[in-house]
Amino acid sequence: MPEPFGHIGWRQAREKARLELAALMALDRSAWVVWLTYLAICLYALTFAVLSVLEHESFNTHAFDLGNMDQAVWNTAHGRWLRFTNWEGGNTRLAAHVEPILFLIAPLYHLFSSPKTLLILQSVVISFGALPAFWLAKDLLKNDFAAVGFSVAYLLAPALETANLWDFHAVSLSSSFLLFAFYFIHKKRYILFFVFALLAMGTKEQVPLSVMLMGLYILLVQRNVKWGAFTTGVALVWVIIALGVIIPRFNPTQASPYLSRYDTLGASPKEILATFLSNPKSVLSSLSEPAKVEYVKSLFMPVVYLPLLSPLTLVFALPDLALNLLSSFPAMYSGGYHYGSVIVPFLIISAIQGTHLLARGAQRLSPKLSAGLVYILASLVLLSTLRSYVVSVFLPLADHPPVVTTHDELASRFIEMIPARAGVSANSTLNPHVSQREKLYLFPDIEGADYIFLDVTATPHPIDVPSLEWRVRELLQGGEWGVVAARDGYLLLKRGASERELPEDFYSFAKAKDLDIRQRADVLFGDSLRLVGYNIRPSGKLHGRDPYASLTLFLRPELPLEHEYTIALFLVSDSGQIIKIHASNPTTTWYPSGDWAEGETVRVDLERVPLEGLLKAEIQVGVIKGTDPEDASARLTPVLSKKGSALELRSNGTLVKLAELRAG
Repeated sequence: MPEPFGHIGWRQAREKARLELAALMALDRSAWVVWLTYLAICLYALTFAVLSVLEHESFNTHAFDLGNMDQAVWNTAHGRWLRFTNWEGGNTRLAAHVEPILFLIAPLYHLFSSPKTLLILQSVVISFGALPAFWLAKDLLKNDFAAVGFSVAYLLAPALETANLWDFHAVSLSSSFLLFAFYFIHKKRYILFFVFALLAMGTKEQVPLSVMLMGLYILLVQRNVKWGAFTTGVALVWVIIALGVIIPRFNPTQASPYLSRYDTLGASPKEILATFLSNPKSVLSSLSEPAKVEYVKSLFMPVVYLPLLSPLTLVFALPDLALNLLSSFPAMYSGGYHYGSVIVPFLIISAIQGTHLLARGAQRLSPKLSAGLVYILASLVLLSTLRSYVVSVFLPLADHPPVVTTHDELASRFIEMIPARAGVSANSTLNPHVSQREKLYLFPDIEGADYIFLDVTATPHPIDVPSLEWRVRELLQGGEWGVVAARDGYLLLKRGASERELPEDFYSFAKAKDLDIRQRADVLFGDSLRLVGYNIRPSGKLHGRDPYASLTLFLRPELPLEHEYTIALFLVSDSGQIIKIHASNPTTTWYPSGDWAEGETVRVDLERVPLEGLLKAEIQVGVIKGTDPEDASARLTPVLSKKGSALELRSNGTLVKLAELRAG
C-alpha cells in the first residue's frame, strides 16, 4: 500500500512538520515585526479607503476639493490638462495650486474612472509612509518595539487621518513621500531621495520649501555639497516658478487666491515680509492666539513633544507650520482638514531623532538604561497618539458614522437622467457625483450649464437655504428653466424644459410617513401646533474639535394653521445667554407652515447644531408667529403634557428645553 505522503510516511511527515514549525518560530524577531508593520499598513489602507468611499457614497464629500479635483484629473486623462470649471477663480487647477503629480494620477482613470479612485489612492499612498518610519526607527533605535510603535504612531496621527477623510488633496500624498525622502537622506542614497522629493514637490507649490530645507540639511549637516546644493537650488527655483510665474499666469487676478488669508499682515509677499521686519510684535500676537496655541499642542502632544529635541529635522515642518499659524483662515489651524499633511512626517522623523538623542545620552550611563528608555519613550508616543486618535478621530466618527440612506441611493436615478456631455450646475455635496464632464459648476453659478441638479436638504454652500430657494423660484419663473424630475428634496432642472411647478413628490423630505421618533413628546404650541417627538444624534456627549449634534423635530398641526410660523432652535449657555439661533431650515423654507395639512406629521431637520465653543449648552425650541425669532412676544406659548414629560419650560415659559449638549 502506498504511503499517503509519497515516499514519506505519516510519522516522518509529522516530524518534518514539527521541525519546520520550530524553524519558523526560531526566525529572527525582526521578521515578525516587519510583518506586523505590513499588517498595520494594510489595515490602515483598507479602513480609510472604505471610510473615504462611504463618506462619498453618503454624500459627505464636496465640490471643494473632491468635485474639482476629480474633474481636473478626468479632463487631464482626456487631454484637457488640469481643466476644471466649478470655481470662479479660473478654469485650471494651475490658477489655484501647482500639483503636477495629477499628471501621474490621470492614467489611472483609464482603468477606473471615478472619484473613488482618488480616495482609495490617497489612503494607500498615505499608508505606505509607515514603512520609512519603521525603517528609520529600526535603524536608529535598534529596537523592534520602537520601530513598530513609531510606524503605528504615524498611521494614527490625527492630523493625517483627518486629512485622509477630508475629500482628496494631492498634498496629502506628500506625507508618505517626505518620509521616504528623509529615510533615503539618512541612508545617503541621494538618487532615491531625489525621486521622492520630486514626488513630494509635485503635490503642492509650498512643499518645495520643505525640500529646500532638506537640501540645506544635506549640504550643512551631511556635508554633501553636490546633492545639497543641487536639491536646494531645484527646490528654490520650483517655488519661485510656481508662486511667481505659474499661478499669476493662470489666475485672473495675477496672484495666488490664498494671499487674502494673510491680509492682516499685508496684501502681497513684499508687504507681509515688511510687516515681519517692522512690526514683529503684531506677528507674535497673532501666533499667541488661544486657538493657534491649542493647534500646536494638538500636533506635538501625540509625539509627547519629542520633536523639539531635534530642531535640525523639525525645521523641515516650519514652512507649513508658519503658513497655518499666520493665516487668518481658521480651518488652517483647526487641526482638521488637510493642512497638517506636510507637518506630520517631520514630527514623526523628529520624534524618532529625539528619542535617539536621549537614548545616546543614556547609553553613556548604562546600556540597559538606554534600552529601557527607548521602550518607555516609544510606549509613551504610542499611547499618546492612540489617545489623540480616539479623541480626535474615532469618537467624532462614532458620533456621525457615514451611512448610506435611501435618500442617498435615490440620487443615482437623477444622475442617470443627465447626459454625459451635458454641462451641470450642482450644489456642493452633489458636485463630486457629476464631476466627470467638461462643464461643471457650483450652484448658484449656472454659466454654461444645461442642467441644474440640487439636493435642497443638503448644505447650500456657498449660499444659504433661503437664497437657494429664492434662486430656484426665480429661475422657474423666468421661463428659461423647467423641472425634469423632483423627489424627496432632489430637484433636476433643464434649460428649455416646460414644467414650472414642483411636484408633490418633491416635498416628501418634509413629510414623515414612517415615523422613526426616538424621543416621544407632547407639547402644544398655541392652540394648533403640536410637537410629537424629536431625535438628537448623538445623544449624550459630543466629540471632536468642532462637536455638533443633528436634530429632527416632528410637528403636527391639530387645526389648520392661520399664520406662517418660524420653528426656531436656540442654543443657550449655562448662564441663560442665547448663543445661537437656528431659524432657517429646508422644511419651513420650501414647505412653509401655511401649507401643512391638518393631522399630517412634518419633519424639520437641522443636520448641524454645533456647540459653538461651549463645554455645555441647552437646546431649546420655540415657535414664532412671523419671521423674527428674537421677538419673545411673538413666541407661541408651549403647554407640556400632563403625562409626565421629561421636557422643561425655559425663558419665562416661551421655550421648551429638549436636551443638554456636552463636549466629551
